[in-house]
Amino acid sequence: MSLALSAPTHQSTPTLADQLLSLRRRWRLILACTLIVPGLTLVVLLHLPVTYTATGIVLYDPGEATIPGDTSNAPQTMQDEDAVTASQGEIIASLPAAGQIATQLNLAARPEFNPALAQRHFPFSLLPRSAAPNAAALAEATRRALNITVLPGSRVLTVSFTSTDPALAATAANLAMQLYLNHERDQSFAALTDAQTWLEHHSEDVQAQLDVAETQLAQARAAAGVVQGAQANLTTETASRIAASLVEAQADLAMNQARLNAASGGDAAAANAAIAPNLLPLRKEQADLTAQVRSLSTAYGPDYPDLQTARAQLGAITSEINAETGRELDAARAEVAADTAQIATLQTALAAARTQSQTEDEESGPIRALEQRASAARDMLRAMTLQADQLAQDASLTKPDARILSTAAIPTSSSTPHKSLILGAALGLGLCAGVLLAGLAEALDTSFRSGEDIRTHFGLSCFSMVPETAAPRHAALEAPFSLYAEQLRALRTGLGFTPGQCRIVAITAARPGEGKTTLTITFARSLAAAGLRVLAIDGDIRQPSFDPVFDVAGAPWLTDHLAGLASRGEIFIQDKLSPLHVLPAGTQAKAALSLFLAPALPAFLHTLREDYDVVLIDVPPVFALAEGRVLARLADAALLCVRWGHTPRRVAHAAILLLQEAGVILAGAALTRVNTAIHGKSGYADAEIYQPRYGGYFKH
Repeated sequence: MSLALSAPTHQSTPTLADQLLSLRRRWRLILACTLIVPGLTLVVLLHLPVTYTATGIVLYDPGEATIPGDTSNAPQTMQDEDAVTASQGEIIASLPAAGQIATQLNLAARPEFNPALAQRHFPFSLLPRSAAPNAAALAEATRRALNITVLPGSRVLTVSFTSTDPALAATAANLAMQLYLNHERDQSFAALTDAQTWLEHHSEDVQAQLDVAETQLAQARAAAGVVQGAQANLTTETASRIAASLVEAQADLAMNQARLNAASGGDAAAANAAIAPNLLPLRKEQADLTAQVRSLSTAYGPDYPDLQTARAQLGAITSEINAETGRELDAARAEVAADTAQIATLQTALAAARTQSQTEDEESGPIRALEQRASAARDMLRAMTLQADQLAQDASLTKPDARILSTAAIPTSSSTPHKSLILGAALGLGLCAGVLLAGLAEALDTSFRSGEDIRTHFGLSCFSMVPETAAPRHAALEAPFSLYAEQLRALRTGLGFTPGQCRIVAITAARPGEGKTTLTITFARSLAAAGLRVLAIDGDIRQPSFDPVFDVAGAPWLTDHLAGLASRGEIFIQDKLSPLHVLPAGTQAKAALSLFLAPALPAFLHTLREDYDVVLIDVPPVFALAEGRVLARLADAALLCVRWGHTPRRVAHAAILLLQEAGVILAGAALTRVNTAIHGKSGYADAEIYQPRYGGYFKH
């Protein structure tokens, strides 16, 4: 049987299922991280101080009272109002205010504000204590505990204070708000005092100006010899009355002229209506008689008595109308003439009055100017007096521009640390860290966890996965139907041992501790118990492994026979537990390589083919001795033992290359010392045999 060893095959990209299975194989690491991270977090949380936050609410509402010279109440935009409200928050959390809080509440005696009083544990207790904070440092620490928040678009400020003592937190928050109100009240009182002082000084100046103006006015009046405004007022009043009479006369003239013009027109009816409205009944009677005369003239002759009577009556009424109209026209002309004469007289009187008034105005101009100046001074003084009285009585100026909407209550629950939130985050972080570490461990783990790994990386057949057991050298004999014995039978099937055809197989490993010697002995005993003629040879000359197992140390064996120091009949021993024959290493360790390279060894192996069906040679690790590669080359094939979850891939690959360079035919490999409990949960296909459903097939 020959096998051409190929280079490691290309490994396909792992699928999501493969990645999940890799995490499943590392579940212990994931579980450990998931528990350790929250555990450490809990330990830290138990040592962190528990803090409480008390919150009060303040409304900044400046009053509407106006102070002379103050423009702070001018209309403001929303942005300006937000800036002003934010500035109030800075006032509350200012260093002077924080210093007052620290002083009034004696925060220097509390460890959370005075690190010099804090209790320290080892090893921090070995460090020198820090000095007590000065007033500025204490105020700064207090300000850090004080938090002011302005609700957007409003004048509402929340005042919060954080402390390890809930009562102190509430007291400090309320004190901060009260200090702010006191500050605002002091500011308002100062503004009131400044306003009153300004009004007092300005009133004195106005009073002095008024005194000067009244003195000058009295001197001007004395020089003009007039009583205060008497003559000027009389002339002005006379001119006003004349102007009113003139307007009335002009109106009468216009009305009478209109009546006269209407009467002088060609329309008699219009003239009579304008001049003598009382003739309307006569005009109506005249019209009726005219119609009657026309009607009788048409129906009868001119001599008809009724017609003559009607004509006589019509003539009489017409004469009466004409006489009355003449009288009214004469009266209208007389009224127009009278109105015209009156208007001329009034115009002359008005011109004279205006001339006299202008003369008097020119003479009394300086006096009136002085009077106006004095009147303005009196009005200003009166207004300032009223404003001073209003300032004295207006209580809004002495009130603060803010008020407390809600005082800070003692908090019943802590604000920090948020244990449940932090522990939840720590649990998630631990899980993520576990998954990350599991993926990292899986990526860094270059050992072999299944037969599929050997097939994928080296193209070698993995004949069996020999489980780890407490007494492996007796397991196959004491429990022939155990899983361990079944894996040995699988190895036999893979190597193709059949009666009547001797096979010499070298069992090797990349390095010590892989389980090759144990596998050689147990495999040989299993084959011998199955009826095959089996010889197990210890080829590890420098560290003989068979000597302590079969208690044959120091006797002449394989190397002694090859050196001619022992006969063939003296070098074989019988195993006490099975029909197995054993050939220990011997005592000629120094000349082992020369003896193995000599023609005697191939000849000796050739003679063994006639007496045995299977010859198993336990050779040294590939990297340990050159003798191992020589013995493996002389065998028909070699079996590479790879320790499950332990042997790195690069080491196994280098060992395979060394065997290949030595001309060794590798029949396949076997995974040794498999942890069945872990491998059964790994999700690999060859872990199926470790599932409980196969328990009925194996008996321990």
